[in-house]
Amino acid sequence: MALPKKGTRSITVQQKTYRWVVSSAGQGMLVVTIQSAGEAGQLIRVYMKADVPVMSAATEQAGDSPLAQERRAIKPSDVEAIIAEAVQQGWEPEKKGTPLSFEWRGDVLFSKGK
Repeated sequence: MALPKKGTRSITVQQKTYRWVVSSAGQGMLVVTIQSAGEAGQLIRVYMKADVPVMSAATEQAGDSPLAQERRAIKPSDVEAIIAEAVQQGWEPEKKGTPLSFEWRGDVLFSKGK
């Protein structure tokens, strides 16, 4: 499975280029999906808590209960640290395989599953 190029950002870590994108995972969580830019290798999905709930203007105007959308500033330095730690934990980004899942708490990457 390959990340589409549209909507992703590029980052170079240790002379290798990756693509990454941030999306909502629901329930106050975000997911950062990262893949090697060179080939359709193994993806990693890194889940983290959203820092700032933002109310949806559409639901406020409709008079419904507010719907919180998950937001958090994910900096390139965060993505660089995630990639370095995932590689150290055994991620081989050029090899194909099922996506690996991690959780990012503070500055620590925890493997989910296995």
